[in-house]
Amino acid sequence: MKLPIFFTFIAVLFLFTLPFVFGQDSKCVYFFYGDGCPHCAKVEPVIRNLESQSDYPVNVRYFEVYNNRSNLVLLNQYFDAYDIPQNERGIPAVFIFNKYLIGDQPIIAQVDSLAKSEDAKTCPSLEQISSTETAGPKSSMEKLGALSILTVIGAALVDSINPCAIAVLLILLGALLASGDKKKALKAGLAFTISIYLIYFLFGLGLFSALQISGLSYWFYKLIGIIAIIIGLANIKDFIWYGGGGFVMEIPRAWRPTLKKMLGAVTSPFGAFMMGFVVCLFELPCTGGPYIFILGLLAERTTMIASIPILLLYNLVFVLPLVIITLAIYFGFANVEKTTEWKDKNIRVLHLIAGVIMLVLGVLVVFGLL
Repeated sequence: MKLPIFFTFIAVLFLFTLPFVFGQDSKCVYFFYGDGCPHCAKVEPVIRNLESQSDYPVNVRYFEVYNNRSNLVLLNQYFDAYDIPQNERGIPAVFIFNKYLIGDQPIIAQVDSLAKSEDAKTCPSLEQISSTETAGPKSSMEKLGALSILTVIGAALVDSINPCAIAVLLILLGALLASGDKKKALKAGLAFTISIYLIYFLFGLGLFSALQISGLSYWFYKLIGIIAIIIGLANIKDFIWYGGGGFVMEIPRAWRPTLKKMLGAVTSPFGAFMMGFVVCLFELPCTGGPYIFILGLLAERTTMIASIPILLLYNLVFVLPLVIITLAIYFGFANVEKTTEWKDKNIRVLHLIAGVIMLVLGVLVVFGLL
């Protein structure tokens, strides 16, 4: 009988204290910090202690800024809203309604008294507060927010079905298969694909770094929606009026004889690998649009470390058709002539698919939905 009595006592005690707990007004504190920041580490126990206070409940929201670019952007918005001078900005930083504390010593000395004030009942408010307001490690995709894995894959598919890369691979395989050595053609095709993968990945890292270091990522993000719409409309134009206006979203026709001659001179897998680097210079004008679109979003929303797995995924999807074509031709499921014929027959449809996807992505960015 003792056990039921015990549980009854606990239940009554809980119900008795419930009104006192929820009847109090919760206080609100925003804490910006960075993983690995020594000054933040000094402050964190003090901030955690606020949450354990029994005399006044405190709701602390944690924003990690080293690995989450959205939180870093949000911190700068608070700095601007509070008119904090540039030379005083940094972390750790605490915001309590219309007051702020920056640095370990001011926070340790004053945060307790500020959190008890009546002003602390109201959270600091900005319309730009993101949904990533919790502490703790996040995956690369979580850090992107609205930029989901489907957006990345969708843009990569647009890039991959662009006729440029497919046409270049077919020219290369055709030249190598003319010698009758299918195994050499397989190795060369895979070497060429790996080369394309590496150069695109490195190009992506380089442009990503340039955008963040220059501080232009925010303005570039504003432009990429318009860029995506232009690319989308240009591809739709190629579906309706292929070659109209004197250009197509492919390798410029004036470059093609030179490129074909260079590809025809490749005789080994190593040569194909090296040729991949050269071909990228020809391909980027026509296949770079979707990639630059994704890079613009990444530069605004993530860090370099967080962007690496996303770029690896993007480029894997980008080169996947090249791998499939190479293997299909090697195992006899297709040949260069029929694949070239299929590409030429469906080239307008490929442009239409690419155009619609890029147009939709561009509109979503322009209207702030992505």
